[in-house]
Amino acid sequence: MKIAAAILVLFATSTPALADEALAVRATTPPKTIGVDAMAVLPVGDYADVANLGLGVLGRLEVPAGTGFVTGRAGVIFHAMKPDVDASLTLIPLYAGYRQPLGTGGAYVAGELGLTIGYATVDTPFGSMSDSDSEIGFSLMAGLRRGTLDLRAGLFAPDLDDALGLVASAGYDFAAF
Repeated sequence: MKIAAAILVLFATSTPALADEALAVRATTPPKTIGVDAMAVLPVGDYADVANLGLGVLGRLEVPAGTGFVTGRAGVIFHAMKPDVDASLTLIPLYAGYRQPLGTGGAYVAGELGLTIGYATVDTPFGSMSDSDSEIGFSLMAGLRRGTLDLRAGLFAPDLDDALGLVASAGYDFAAF
């Protein structure tokens, strides 16, 4: 009987420990972001036979998916041509991919695949000629994100067959939702 009375007194005097809402940890989904990337491409190989440097700007959308982000980037890259080439080259990449964070320090790897629309003009003794073409292209990059700043570098292949360049970009997220 003394044990039953002790248990009854214990339950009667105890109160439940409720979690303080201010201390509760809430799992949050990372936001979707819209940003812009300034890009520089240094052509190598056959790509470098006609172009010295490419500079451009790309719009970027990132949506959380799994442990990383599904990405979409589209924009335009203008090229400085070799002095002996009287032409111009403009590339329009339309790429989708995935960005996978590495740890919690902001480092990541990213891969993209998509369509590259190329537009070229050349001046000849008979006048100006132009041509456009579309090819499957890709990019493989490593980067670092700090807040709204996104820095990345890697490989850019606007044409899977014979064009390859080294690429670096600096981006800024101007909207998160």
